[in-house]
Amino acid sequence: MTTTARAIATSPPEEVMAANPQGQSPPSLAEERQRLTRSRIRQAAMEVIARRGYDATVDEIAELSGVSPRTIFRHYESHDLLIAATVKDMFEAGARPIENLPSPADDLDGWLKGLALAAHTRNVEILGNAFWDLHAHNSQRSATLAELGAHRREYRRKAMRSLTTLAWRSAGGTGEPPQDLLLAFGLYLSAFTAHALTVDFDQTPAQNWDTHRRHLEDASPASGGGATLRRCCRRGWRSRGLIQAQHAPTGG
Repeated sequence: MTTTARAIATSPPEEVMAANPQGQSPPSLAEERQRLTRSRIRQAAMEVIARRGYDATVDEIAELSGVSPRTIFRHYESHDLLIAATVKDMFEAGARPIENLPSPADDLDGWLKGLALAAHTRNVEILGNAFWDLHAHNSQRSATLAELGAHRREYRRKAMRSLTTLAWRSAGGTGEPPQDLLLAFGLYLSAFTAHALTVDFDQTPAQNWDTHRRHLEDASPASGGGATLRRCCRRGWRSRGLIQAQHAPTGG
């Protein structure tokens, strides 16, 4: 796992980062130890599952985290619940804000570049081989793991809709973004695309972003006067009341 991916994976849960409400006692030593242990399990699980997919074992995660399998089972009742919780952690890690990403209203090209690069990097580094298991059909899987597919689909559809709407409005589009632009975002920011280019064509995420950026900019809308994102940007259209959203979701 790279330094960037490790930094995302090792970030403590939000409740650990949040300050204690005024007037409340700080967590006990036992509670802090429990949180630290869970964070170590979470970090190790993300790294092992990215490398081994659903075949990752509790013993492998225990060895990397430095805790015993028995301790892991105190936090997660079963292997499949551990896998499911970790994959959801991966989704959340992949959707964390991107540092230094410009506002799409001010620099649409720069926003698309940073978005595509971060999305493909996170798809490869965070999801890793777990991506393939997310999409594999296996009738032997438990209901817990089978539910991850539906969770991934719902998560990704919402994320792509949000990103497409933001880009469309930033480029001057009005109303709902056209369907073909939504599909363009869905295709070029997909983990399918990232993994196919990485595995089959030996490309790095950095080598992929320019192609995706050009296609996203030139995607021909089905509505809105036929104006592409690039044309809208050149004409200087700007949406009002834009709320900046700097996320790069993963998950297929």
